Amino acid sequence: MDSHTDDTLAPLPSDELQLLFDEPLSLELRDDRKQLVPRIPQQAFVTLARQLRDEGRLELVLPEAIPGQLTAVFDLDVWTGDRIQVPRVREWLTQIVEAYRGARTARGDLVRLMYAMDPEMWTFAVLHGTSVLSLDPDDDERREQARAAVSDLTTFETPDSLYLIAVPNHELGRQAITIIEAVYHDSLEDGRRLVNSLRGGLASQLEEDLLRWRRGRLADLGFVEWEEAMRLFTPLPVDAAPDVEHRTFADVETTAIELAGWGHKNLLRQVLEHLDPGQHGVRTREFTLLVNEVMAAQRFEPGDTGHQQRAIHQAQATVSLALEMLAGGRDPQDITGELSQHLTRLGLRNLFRLGYRALDKLRRAALSLHREGRVSLSLVGSLLDRPWNFAVAALAGWYPELVQDAQPQKTRPIANLRDVARATQLIEQAAALSRLTFDRSGFGIDPVWVTRVDEPGRLTLGDLVRTAAICRELPGHTQSVALTPLTQDDLSWARDNLLLAPDNRLAPRLAEHMQARLRDLGLEQHAPTLTEGLLTRLAVELAALEPDQQGRPDLTKTGGVVTIQSVGVWLRTGLTGN
Repeated sequence: MDSHTDDTLAPLPSDELQLLFDEPLSLELRDDRKQLVPRIPQQAFVTLARQLRDEGRLELVLPEAIPGQLTAVFDLDVWTGDRIQVPRVREWLTQIVEAYRGARTARGDLVRLMYAMDPEMWTFAVLHGTSVLSLDPDDDERREQARAAVSDLTTFETPDSLYLIAVPNHELGRQAITIIEAVYHDSLEDGRRLVNSLRGGLASQLEEDLLRWRRGRLADLGFVEWEEAMRLFTPLPVDAAPDVEHRTFADVETTAIELAGWGHKNLLRQVLEHLDPGQHGVRTREFTLLVNEVMAAQRFEPGDTGHQQRAIHQAQATVSLALEMLAGGRDPQDITGELSQHLTRLGLRNLFRLGYRALDKLRRAALSLHREGRVSLSLVGSLLDRPWNFAVAALAGWYPELVQDAQPQKTRPIANLRDVARATQLIEQAAALSRLTFDRSGFGIDPVWVTRVDEPGRLTLGDLVRTAAICRELPGHTQSVALTPLTQDDLSWARDNLLLAPDNRLAPRLAEHMQARLRDLGLEQHAPTLTEGLLTRLAVELAALEPDQQGRPDLTKTGGVVTIQSVGVWLRTGLTGN
C-alpha cells in the first residue's frame, strides 16, 4: 500500500491528534511519521500544516502527506472568495518540492503527487508572469537571440533544451522556476508536459475549472453554495412538522470541530450529554455540517479558523435557544431527557431554523426601525448614540447578534430567551430615542437639522436632544423653536448655570423635563436608561469645555451638541430655518 496515493487510511484518534496540535514539533521525534501523517484527517492536517509553516518545519509532514491532504490545503488556504491567491499557492508548492528534495524521495514521486492532486493547480500557479520561448537544440544562434530578448528577466533553460523559461526578477518569479525545475528533475517527459500546458493555458479557464472542482469537495464537507446555505436562515414555520431525522452522516469527519473546541457550556452540550454514544456521534457529525453551512451562509472563508470558531458559537447558541423555546417556560435542566428526544427527532438543522425564528423577528424589528429613516443615514443606526447604534446594526444583519455591555462595538450570539429580551429592549430604547427627539410630545426637533450640520455622519440624535435641552434653559429662548445652534456665550452660560458644584452634576430640572417628555410619549419605562445615557455625556462635555485664546469656549473642540461651528456651511449660505 502506497501512503502517497491511499486516501482511505483509518483516521488518527482524537487524543493522539490533540497531542500533535499541542506540540506539533514532537513529530521530529517520531519514527513512524510515514505511517502517522497520512492518517491525519484532511481539515486537521490543514491546521497542523499551518502551525508547522509558522514554525518553518513543514518538512515534518509534507513528504509523507497524501494527495487528499495537500488538496485540502489548497482548498482551504489558497483561495479568497472565488479567486486563487497566486503568491500563496506558489509558496505551498515551493514548500512541497523543497520538502520532497530534502527527503530524497524516489524519482517520479513528485509527479505522481501532482497528477493525484489537481495538476491544473500546478499549471495555474506558475502561469502568471511566466514566459515560454521555444528553442531548437541544434540552433545556438536562436538560443542566444532568445536569451537576449529576456536578458532583464530570470531565466531557466529546460534540461531537454527545448524551452527557455523567463520570469520576473523577484521571489515570486523565482518560485515559479523552482517548481518547474523540480518537475523536470522528477520526470523529463512530465516537465515538458507542464511547460506545454503553460504555453496553451488560459488562466481564467483554469481558475474556473479549479473552482468548480473545489466547490464539489467543499460541498461534501458542508460548505454548500451560498444560495443553498441561506436556506438555513429561513425560520421554521410555527405549524411545520419536519420529518423525523434518520440520517447518520457517516461520511462526515468531526476532528476539526473537536479540536477547535465546543466553547462554553450551554444547553445544547447538556442535552448532547444525555444521548447514547451512537446518537451522540450522529449529532456531532451533523453539528460539523451545520457549522460549515453557517460559515457558507455568511460567506466566511472555509479555511478561516477564527471564523470557524465564531460559527461554532453561533450554531451552539441558536440551537440552545431553540431548545429553550421548546421547553416552553419550564426549567430546561428539569426536562433534559425530553429535550434530547426533540433533538433526535428534529435534528440540529431544524432546531437551528427554529431558533432563528426568534432571531428573524429581532432582525425585522431592527430593519423596520432603520427604514423609518429617523435613526439612520447611509449606515444602519448611524444616528443613534452608543450602545444603540451598534445594537441596531448588529441585530439588522442576516445573523442577528447582541452587543456586549462592556464593549458595544463587539457582539456575541443570542443564546437564550434572556438575550432575546435584552435585544428587544435595545431596539425599543432606540425607537424611544427617535420619538423623544422628533415627536411633538418629545422635544419636537425638526428632522431637517440632520442635513444642516457640516458632517452628518458624525451627528447623533443625542446631540440634537442635548442641544435642545440647553436651548430651553437659555434666558430669552422661545419655546416655539426647539433647537438653535449654540454659540460660545450659550455654552459659557450652560456651564456656569447648569453644572452644580462641587462634582459638576447637571441641574436636576434637565432630567425631570426629559422624563416628563418620555411619560407624555408613554415611554416612561425607558426614562432611566435614556436620561442617564444622554445627560451624563452632557455633563462631561460641559465640564470639559476648553477655552480659546480669548478665554471663551473653543467651538472646534466641543462635542455632543450642535454649535454654530458645526453648521458653518449652512449659516454661510444665508438659508433660514424655515
